[in-house]
Amino acid sequence: MTAVPGGVPGASLEAVPEVREVEVADGVVALVNGDGGAGQSNSVLLLGEPVTVVDTMLLPEMAAAIPAALERRGRRAGLVVNTHIHTDHIGGNLLFDDAPIVAHPRTVAGMRRMIGERGLPALLAKVMPGFATRLADWDSVAAEPVPPDGIERALPSGAKVLEFTDTHSAADLAVWLPAQKVLVSGDLCFAGVTPLAVHGRVGRWRAALDRLIALEPAAVVPGHGGPAGPGVLHDLADYFDRVLAAARLAHAEDLPAETVWAQFDPGPAAGWLEPERTLVNIQVALAETTGKPFEGVHRVRQGQHPPHSH
Repeated sequence: MTAVPGGVPGASLEAVPEVREVEVADGVVALVNGDGGAGQSNSVLLLGEPVTVVDTMLLPEMAAAIPAALERRGRRAGLVVNTHIHTDHIGGNLLFDDAPIVAHPRTVAGMRRMIGERGLPALLAKVMPGFATRLADWDSVAAEPVPPDGIERALPSGAKVLEFTDTHSAADLAVWLPAQKVLVSGDLCFAGVTPLAVHGRVGRWRAALDRLIALEPAAVVPGHGGPAGPGVLHDLADYFDRVLAAARLAHAEDLPAETVWAQFDPGPAAGWLEPERTLVNIQVALAETTGKPFEGVHRVRQGQHPPHSH
């Protein structure tokens, strides 16, 4: 495991998290960004042909660790895959103008609407206040739309692309490496960090986890947090089962989401980062239960705090 400085000279004052290299399997390197909290997402290097970068972090200063890691190995990126639309996975696209950047067509349609929106940097600063100054002029480039089977054909030999819609986001891709039994999950899996379903559907995400668990991976590289064994998928499934149960209780007894959140037992999720996201997840699940659209925000309202763990 190697520590890689993620910053660049002259950057603004907020600290860029340390990026750690983790050799997950032969030809698979995870670049683990900080502790995986808000704005700190991972990238993965697949060192076959073409050399493939999966996700590019939030900021070019963070993503600078990607070409640096490749250069030390005498390699260059030949392909970039964005697993989904969220800014903390596409912000380093700007560094890869000499490699094709591809993503699911639904992801790209959203990217094209999102990138360049006048109010986006201010919104990002509210969602990820730890990087507010750096996000003042956040920008990226959109990927090219390629169907999942086309992305699979472009990946190194043997890699499989798994497609999920309306789970964590409108469209999420995972990369499965059956020879190494490694799952590169994107944000379909978080490790030690509370997930966020504000742009997806809790029920569909929970079902997607069953599909990932059935692969029986030896190692999982999550979108946030360090690489882990297959238990990380089971823990996340357990967490979502609890969220769905809380939403059913709120619906059955006509309780506000805040009430069931106050008595929520996180089980194995106790101690995960960003625990306030559980309220948002319960609200999303409750909207699914009632059939009403969820119109929420990424974070709980100012002054609200998650309950104590049971």
